[in-house]
Amino acid sequence: MGRKKLLTKEVVLRAINQWLIKTGAPPTIEELRNSLGVGSTRTVLRYLKCLEENGDIERWAGARGLRPLRTSNKGLETRAVPLVGVAPAGPFMLAEENLEGWVRLPKEFLRPPTVKFFLLHVRGDSMNRAKVNGILIEDGDLVLVRQQQSADPGAVVVAVVDGEATIKRLERGHGYYVLKPESTNPDHRPIIAIRNLTIAGIVSFVLKKGSEHINIENRV
Repeated sequence: MGRKKLLTKEVVLRAINQWLIKTGAPPTIEELRNSLGVGSTRTVLRYLKCLEENGDIERWAGARGLRPLRTSNKGLETRAVPLVGVAPAGPFMLAEENLEGWVRLPKEFLRPPTVKFFLLHVRGDSMNRAKVNGILIEDGDLVLVRQQQSADPGAVVVAVVDGEATIKRLERGHGYYVLKPESTNPDHRPIIAIRNLTIAGIVSFVLKKGSEHINIENRV
């Protein structure tokens, strides 16, 4: 028989926080059980009761009636990522004096480790039909961007147009590029760039309603 998976209150709390960051909603008991790799919902409920009694979580009636009151970084390797603004809105510059703050994310989100990443707030609905790793990009989310100056057609990119960051799907024509919205709102139109298109990076992950759930630090 294989060894039983070590389960602690910190492990359960960390699983809840990671699920919340990835999906924007608390896990159900069954989702948490699967995430933890345990066989019994009674085990999960026992640990949730302990976390609630310790003031680490809040619970109420309903399948997702659960909210963490603190984060858990014990045993979790993290890295600070700069939050550099809103897309689309205002001037976009990857300079330290323009940072809104720093967010610590699990290193597993930030691969390869030698690459630079940054975060942007999403404002508006111009990409609310686009998905990155199966997750929609919606108003209020944070997007994690892998910093690079080029991208293949089909990638969801952060491009700088007239000094402002915009998140769009990159397509290539004959001698020009197209930044395409993917939206339920027909008012959004493609942007055609013949030259001097500046790519700031590729969207690699979406943190659902990130500004509501993630602690933003003033400094690393």
